[in-house]
Amino acid sequence: MDKRLLLAVAISMGILLVWWKLFPPAAPVQTATPPRAAEPGKPAYDAGTAAPPGPEVAAPQAAVPPPPAAAVRPAETLVTLESQEAKFVFSSWGGSLRQLKLKDPQFLLDRTRPDSGMQIVSTSTEDTAPLRTTFANADFPWNDAIPYAVARPADNAVVFRAETAAVAVEKRFTLEAKRYRLQFSVTVENKSNRPLDHGLAIHLYGAQDPEKKGGSFFDYASANLAEMVCHVGDKAQRSTVEALVKESQDLVGGVRWAAAGDKFFTIAAVPFPEIPPRERGCKQVALATDRAEVALSFATRTVAPGQKTEYPFIVFAGPKFTGDLEAVRPGGEDARLADAVDVTFAVLSRPMLGLLKQFHRLTGNWGIAIILLTVVVRLVTFYPTHRTLVSAKKMQGLSDKIAALRKKYENDKQKLGAETMNLYKAHGVNPLGGCLPSLIQMPIWIALFSTLNYAVELYHSSFLWYISDLSAKDPYYLAPLLMGTVMFIQMRMSPAGTDPQQQKMMAVLMPVMFTGFSLFLPAGLSIYTLTSYLIGILQQLYVNRLYRVSPRGPAVPAKA
Repeated sequence: MDKRLLLAVAISMGILLVWWKLFPPAAPVQTATPPRAAEPGKPAYDAGTAAPPGPEVAAPQAAVPPPPAAAVRPAETLVTLESQEAKFVFSSWGGSLRQLKLKDPQFLLDRTRPDSGMQIVSTSTEDTAPLRTTFANADFPWNDAIPYAVARPADNAVVFRAETAAVAVEKRFTLEAKRYRLQFSVTVENKSNRPLDHGLAIHLYGAQDPEKKGGSFFDYASANLAEMVCHVGDKAQRSTVEALVKESQDLVGGVRWAAAGDKFFTIAAVPFPEIPPRERGCKQVALATDRAEVALSFATRTVAPGQKTEYPFIVFAGPKFTGDLEAVRPGGEDARLADAVDVTFAVLSRPMLGLLKQFHRLTGNWGIAIILLTVVVRLVTFYPTHRTLVSAKKMQGLSDKIAALRKKYENDKQKLGAETMNLYKAHGVNPLGGCLPSLIQMPIWIALFSTLNYAVELYHSSFLWYISDLSAKDPYYLAPLLMGTVMFIQMRMSPAGTDPQQQKMMAVLMPVMFTGFSLFLPAGLSIYTLTSYLIGILQQLYVNRLYRVSPRGPAVPAKA
């Protein structure tokens, strides 16, 4: 890898990191104006005031009118549904999810204790419990204090039912056979003698761990920012908790799903398609400096007396394994839940992840799989890299002639440029021959970088004798320091080109800069960069053997 490619990689990485830090992708598709707070028993809009144009989408309700005087609230009942991969704990207070603990050995905090799984949901109050339900623009009063009765129709299911004089609301949760998934439905029954309007909203919550907050340019890759995500207009619109403290997001359109999570884990509510399709709302808002919610709301529905309406969902709650996310297809329709994984150049990143998984199946170790994947990527990019190195070798042969031209035309920049181009043309050297192949490779390198950075498969995966988590920093910085040394050796081997002084400076500056980056990157990325530069040395030796520098002109093929 010559200095042009290294410089291009460094500049591109710098631009990408700064862009991700300063401009997180959270542009709304359409901003909705939230309705004014409703008086008890009345719609959110005054009588005689026209509703907004288009389908009316219910906004998540911050404060709902109180129900009629109710009896003393029963004691809370906790119900557990347990699959092979996860343990779900639900509460009769609000009929919502209170705890979610993962059981897979990869996510145990103590490998010797099967009950030490990570808790990706844990809350003691119903007002921040995932899958909480509220009603906006409703013709009936409702709030979280209305008691839910609990029924267990099967070992893998639980039903919560709450009633007032006007309506009955039933929330049903059923474990699915597929991993990390629940069937979830909300049914609203009209018990009154008149039609009732309402708009359902499903709420999800997330909290930012201050110890995993990416507060600087260097630690973004090893940080684990909590984010709220709405999939609207065929794109995942994501906002971190930190960003929502500054500005909330209120989106309306073809919302496929809403989710709360972080880099490696998520809980998502994916509604079934409505027939005919109607617009939905998705609102992201900060509740505190370290906590936020995302609410998925439906257009207002009217339920006739004695009738019911149902809202079916698939709930995915667990690690962001791409295969599990892609399998979520409510009503047979691709929900594109895999977009919850925040990779760059997904068209390249996902095949790379698939290949990484194949290598893991063969070797049983993710570190070795990363090395093999890096070898394959280097083979794919061998030809453009070879062109870059050969071009640099040819340019090295013209360094004396370029220096003479600079001295001769030091006061005539226009003449110097023309004579330099004539020299290149006379010796068949393309001055862009080293840059263009490097630029072609950039999407591949960025996609590989992104793939390894967001692969939950590397979470808590060990390598060698000292790396216990490939998704975290190298604990002893061995791989980054070794990578810097190898990169320095490669830079010293690279052709000096037309400016030897610049080459000497780059041979020191680039390894120092890349080593500084790698100290804060996940260990899996450090292994990738180290392997890549080792292969780069071999390729440079190959080019140096094939071509020799002629004192009369550019490099020429060496004789056998």
